[in-house]
Amino acid sequence: MNLLTEIFLEVARKVDGAALIGPVAPGPMHVLAVGKVSFPMFEGLIARVGADAVTEALLIAPRSRFPEEPRLPKSARALVSDHPEPSERSVAAGVAARAFVERLGPGQRLLVLLSGGGSSLMTAPADGLTLADKRVTVKAVARAGATIAELNAVRKHLSAVKGGRLALATRAPTQVLALSDVVGNEPGTIASGPFSPDPTTFAEALALVDRLAPDAPARAHLQRGAAGAIPETPKPGDARLAHVEYEIIAGPERVTEEARHRVLAAGLTAGVLSMNTEEDVPSLAAAYVERALHEADGGGPDRVLVGNGEPSIVVTGDGRGGRATHLALLVARGIAGRTGLSFLAAGTDDRDGNSGASGAVVDGTTWQRAVDAGLDPAGALERCDSARPLDALGCLVRGPGTSNLLDLHLLAVTRAG
Repeated sequence: MNLLTEIFLEVARKVDGAALIGPVAPGPMHVLAVGKVSFPMFEGLIARVGADAVTEALLIAPRSRFPEEPRLPKSARALVSDHPEPSERSVAAGVAARAFVERLGPGQRLLVLLSGGGSSLMTAPADGLTLADKRVTVKAVARAGATIAELNAVRKHLSAVKGGRLALATRAPTQVLALSDVVGNEPGTIASGPFSPDPTTFAEALALVDRLAPDAPARAHLQRGAAGAIPETPKPGDARLAHVEYEIIAGPERVTEEARHRVLAAGLTAGVLSMNTEEDVPSLAAAYVERALHEADGGGPDRVLVGNGEPSIVVTGDGRGGRATHLALLVARGIAGRTGLSFLAAGTDDRDGNSGASGAVVDGTTWQRAVDAGLDPAGALERCDSARPLDALGCLVRGPGTSNLLDLHLLAVTRAG
């Protein structure tokens, strides 16, 4: 197995969602688990406190993360939802989550297990909006290259549950344990911050839509909000959120930390490739290629440079792939013909766009092999179809997919031969 793949798989095991749940105060609790890592986090909680401590639980997860036979205590129920695009099941999940927290009073305790993907898994369009209005608007902004923070600023102002609105819906003392899949670990961005204050405004969301998707159907709603006709989301310091305690139990830095440990354990030198990058994929690929060629020409010991981030990508086709596979194929083109260089880009979840994989690993032979096999890698990049040639060459990486803490980028520089 390729060294970089081994490192990635070991890191993915280390950041397993169940293992990341630490000590939790004992006593009866109501549990709401939302996100790609709902089931592993809930399993970790039960291992910590026991099933009897859970008075009632509601889990919301995508079909891809739903066990075939969920082993849940009788007090728990689970809803299948959809990601990355919200569906009517996402709306049903949003309605159920709001109803779940609304009926809890000050004498009860709410524990929220939150992870990435919650934005689409738990959807409730704001009054006056349809799911189609919201979905088309968010998709248009995403395809235009919005960062996750920008995307969530729009989502929160089109929602009845995001941007702190679920926190406003309950009177129960609330503890949130979150896995951060965003650069900066901003609580208001994780799953669009259903229990967090929202520093963004209707006016900012409107400006983003005007810049990236001016014909989006939900623009009129944002206009009304910016004009003061719709109440704003709760802001930092809002006393109505005083009953919420928020803790990020792991974030992107945990992934790079574990990767560096694994590199050192393999007897290699560990270096820094990037940190929490949000560059667009083509620019990031160019920077990585420049760094790779510089490192290769500079001599030195065998080493692996570690980076991470959530680069943005403008989707220009309807092919099979995602930001990690697209980045890997671009790097493969840049290091074509060079020995001693290999590169991996993969997410700690099991979905890189619609690639069906976590990401890919490439080296100096990948591009030419794709050309020789008639796989048209250049055309694949134009169509955002990067996963297809990489899959045919056996370059895709499939991890355990139990966490969601940004993408891991690894560049190996080894002595030729």
